[in-house]
Amino acid sequence: MTRPDPDRPATIYDVAVASGVSHQTVSRVLRNIGTYRPETRQRIFEAVETLGYRPNMGARDLARSRQKRIGVVGYETYESSTSKVLRGVNEVAEAAGYRLEIVNVDPVGEVEAVSAALESLNASDVAGVLATSPTMNVREALERVQFRKPVFLDVNGDQVAAEHGRPTRSIAAGLVMDHLAALGHERIGFIAGPEGWDSATNREAVYRERMAAAGREPIVLGRGDWSAASGFDAARALDPGSGVTAIFVANDRMALGVLRALAEQGIRVPEDVSVAGIDDIPEAAYFLPPLTTVHIDFTEAGHVAARSLIGLIERPDAPLPAYPERRLVARASTMTLS
Repeated sequence: MTRPDPDRPATIYDVAVASGVSHQTVSRVLRNIGTYRPETRQRIFEAVETLGYRPNMGARDLARSRQKRIGVVGYETYESSTSKVLRGVNEVAEAAGYRLEIVNVDPVGEVEAVSAALESLNASDVAGVLATSPTMNVREALERVQFRKPVFLDVNGDQVAAEHGRPTRSIAAGLVMDHLAALGHERIGFIAGPEGWDSATNREAVYRERMAAAGREPIVLGRGDWSAASGFDAARALDPGSGVTAIFVANDRMALGVLRALAEQGIRVPEDVSVAGIDDIPEAAYFLPPLTTVHIDFTEAGHVAARSLIGLIERPDAPLPAYPERRLVARASTMTLS
């Protein structure tokens, strides 16, 4: 790609011809005005670099501001945790002068669709990519894309990193199982989260490991989709004569459904069965009875995720910040086994 007259500086019209668009489009893309396909933007910026086009000082300042953007791979959900994470990410990004470009994906959808969304960010002019949907499909999609910019996968700090950097165990699940064991519970039932989610897989793994270590068979009552309705359906399968004295639910919203199902069956909480969840959603303290759970500061986790990615962008050799510690919040839904 060369200019018709190499002795003169490249113009915006040269860039337009080289990238196959109008000079108005080149101008708008360089000023970050309007929405254009990633491949169009990429052609323009490649032409700018190859031709050595130098806009005026004002345009250069706008180009610099364009680079202060972070691509976020997220998903739409009823879970308040997601909005809190994104709020935390946005607070840190905004303070550091970055803007967010959010791409919503179905985290358990087709890997090809997730990969396409990631490729669109990879081809854009964002400075880095933050993935907030840790699922098996998102991980596979991340491995497929050859990124040309820093990438950070947010795990909310609820997992212990193992070999190859893959999180494999849930800190929060360990706290719940420790709590129930300290209360004397041995026959602990479990309601799992949906397949494909790292958090669901890791919480179930800890449950099974602790039951095996205690010489007990796991009692998986069902698998939900994080919703209260799915927890309600799973708990209805509980046999009152099973001897289960406690139920560990993979998240608080499913635990809400569990409490309702047990009440309808005449099973008292915690006198007959203790119930514990994870997340400490704002409503957990107002369940009937108030729910024992593990507090996760999702907003601060979003802060950490954003600081981590910005660190990879601006100071790649600096250590990554630590996630906030999890803590068990004991409430009236659990009690010592009599």
